[in-house]
Order: sequence, then structure tokens, then C-alpha cells
Amino acid sequence: MALSREEIARRYGTAIFDFAKDQDKTELMFKELTELKKAVQAEPRFVQVLSNPVINSQEKKDLLTAVEQGFSAELQEVLNFLLSYDRFGNLLDIIDEFTDLYNKVNHIGTGIAKTAVKLDKDQLQRLADSYAKKYGLQELHLENEVDPEIIGGVVLKVQGRVIDGSVKHRLEKIRAVLTK
Repeated sequence: MALSREEIARRYGTAIFDFAKDQDKTELMFKELTELKKAVQAEPRFVQVLSNPVINSQEKKDLLTAVEQGFSAELQEVLNFLLSYDRFGNLLDIIDEFTDLYNKVNHIGTGIAKTAVKLDKDQLQRLADSYAKKYGLQELHLENEVDPEIIGGVVLKVQGRVIDGSVKHRLEKIRAVLTK
């Protein structure tokens, strides 16, 4: 039976996280995987080539060897492992799973702050710091999403939790009270 993308990501991401933890290299592995993800997103053909069944395995190994030179021995071992098990097509999902595990262990959150106007870096950081402190996170990384329909305020979406402090939401609550 074939595994789903999610199951592959979970299994391999967990295995890589456990490997990094056993090697006492979780910080290094996190940094390198983050950089690798950025590079792969900038050049998606890299993954396409390494997961292409038409290209022979020696050509794939040669390409990977050329690319992985700047990485630690541990990450090189992981990348070669993924290549040998033909899992490069799942690389981004595996990196995301590793990142989720890393963030959970280190009490780091990620989320979206939806606002009517774009927030500058300082405003976004103050909002993240305030939320992190209130909910016991070491740090919180927020991305700003602009949605003029919320009129004002902010809608925070962090790890499955939604805090709607938008003017639109407040007006809808007032309207509901008045129409009763």
C-alpha cells in the first residue's frame, strides 16, 4: 500500500529530527534545512531532477554531491538517504515536518496577522512578542497579510487558534445584538 504525502513527511521528518537530536545537531540541522528550503523554493527544478525516474541514479548522486558541499556531514547523510529511498519529491514536506517538530520542542510559534494596512517590522514584532508572552511561547514568527475588508484591527491566526480583533468582527457582533 502506498503511503500518503503526509505520512511520508511525518515518518521521514520525525526520523531526521530524531537523528539530529541523537547527533546533538538540531540547531544546525534546522538552520541548514531552512536554507535548503529557501534554495529549493527558488529553484524547484532541483527537486524535479532528483526525483525524476528517467534520470539514472549515478547522475542524481553526482548532482547531489555537487550541491551538498557547503552542508554539514549530517545533512549530507540525510540528503543521500532521501535520494537512496527516492524521497526527494517529498523534500519540502519533510522539511516542514522537521520544522514543526523543532518549533514544538523549542516553543516557537508561527502564524498570520491579518490587518487592513501593512504592518512594519517593528509593529509585527511587538504584536508577536505580546502574543508569545501571553501564550507561553519562546518566540512567535508572524507574517502580515493585508485584507482591507476587515476595516481595522487585527485577526491573528496562530497554531490553530484565531483571535479576531477586527473592526469588522466587532461591527458584526454589535449588529447581531441590535437585531435581536
